[in-house]
Amino acid sequence: MNKIPVGQTVAFAYNFVFSRLGTVVAVAGLPAVLAAAADYLMRRYSSSEDTPETAGTNMLIWLAGTVTTIFISAVATVGITRAALGLPLGHNAFLFPVGPLELRMFLAKLRFWIGVAVLLLLAFLLTGAAFMLGGVPLEPNAAVEPSTGVLIASLIAWAVFGYAILTIVRMGFLLSATVVAEKNGGLQRSHDLARGNFWRIVAVLLAVAAPIFLVVSFAVYVMLSASLGADAQRVLQEEDLLALMRRGEEAVAQNLLLWEVFNAAIFILASGLIYSASAFAYRALTVPPRPAPSSFRPPWSGS
Repeated sequence: MNKIPVGQTVAFAYNFVFSRLGTVVAVAGLPAVLAAAADYLMRRYSSSEDTPETAGTNMLIWLAGTVTTIFISAVATVGITRAALGLPLGHNAFLFPVGPLELRMFLAKLRFWIGVAVLLLLAFLLTGAAFMLGGVPLEPNAAVEPSTGVLIASLIAWAVFGYAILTIVRMGFLLSATVVAEKNGGLQRSHDLARGNFWRIVAVLLAVAAPIFLVVSFAVYVMLSASLGADAQRVLQEEDLLALMRRGEEAVAQNLLLWEVFNAAIFILASGLIYSASAFAYRALTVPPRPAPSSFRPPWSGS
């Protein structure tokens, strides 16, 4: 069984993005602008009022925006993956092409995100049931005493969430490459092809996602600090994570156009890094392994 070469995959992804930056920007640029526009509209027309009516409207807006963004992302995914695999892009690759392959990619991505939601929901339900059966109160501030029930429930929680994460990583990492390179590529093919490479895939994802995470975190920190002014350091030190997330959303809302410009740039960078890494890993896994040399020489082979 072939293994993903972690170092070579990461090096290829960064080299692809920076050596073929013009191609990456040309392929993903228009989808990035459209995805940023969709995010702008979602944030602009979502209501901050806490009522059942606005909650339902916000949910519909979020679902429509999410599906639209997945479709837009599918177009960029096809172009970047084809370029990373060394396949011809075609004359309309830079004009937001929508054809059978892009539609297949959209449906595959849509099924993937539905699968992610189902797996995480099942993991939460099974974990909650395990803790309830173990006699553990589910209230946030309830005191929990060590017991056999708590230990068993904790082990179940680790197991179900571990399985969910394992399945999500195996289904998703090679999805783009299998859809582009194979007629019957998709979730199952990606899952099967990634067998035995989970930790290698995690290492690759961490390596390509780390700079994106750092840049996004720094941008949110700058916006939050500018929004809070003189109280920034006190708020950052005293408030909990949920409160800081709310403050971050407020800061983004105050600088929405600037945030969407930044969002488009991150879309291009992330598309180039992740899909090129997936393409290189796919090539490494599908190349037939070389036979091991043998020291045995049959008598008729000569000296």
